[in-house]
Amino acid sequence: MKTLCLLLGLALLAIGQLDSLSVERRWLASGVLVIYALVLIRALRGSGMNGTASAGPRDYWVAYATETGTARQLAQETRKRLHRAGFSANLVALNQLASVEPPEKALLLVVSTTGNGDVPKTGLGWDDEGVSARYADRAFAVLALGDRSYPRFCAFGLEVMQRMQAAGARPLFAPVQVSQADPRMIDVWFRQLLPEQG
Repeated sequence: MKTLCLLLGLALLAIGQLDSLSVERRWLASGVLVIYALVLIRALRGSGMNGTASAGPRDYWVAYATETGTARQLAQETRKRLHRAGFSANLVALNQLASVEPPEKALLLVVSTTGNGDVPKTGLGWDDEGVSARYADRAFAVLALGDRSYPRFCAFGLEVMQRMQAAGARPLFAPVQVSQADPRMIDVWFRQLLPEQG
């Protein structure tokens, strides 16, 4: 953001130098500056819409770790239901959790396990900076996704749960473990999260 503002300032200074250029070069320079301004505007708008640290206080953050997109879809559905219930909620990838302030009410974690207990891409390194310690004495819940045909069913989701509890975070309820996006277990998640809606 600071870099963009500095570049805009330099561009404005350059406008003052246009008098020394020929008419053709003035038009060319003006066109380049207009394009630059449009790029800046788009970048500034985009930085305010990504739902990360620039957002104000949230009732909930819904963090997801996904490989195929299922966890992200369920995180989006969780956010929608929270909004319908009158709460503010935003999404964040689990490995981007360090970039947001802890929420007012709870951190909701929708976490997939891939293969035989592996971490999905958006979960890699999520606690490298000790993010879990920022949630000491704060509420959280885990929706763990996996496949019962693997021996380490929901291993990564359960590991996230353990790390959060070890850091002193308070679970709202036991982790909800879902095999192959079983709608009955997903319904358990929503009924525990928003009992008055179920």
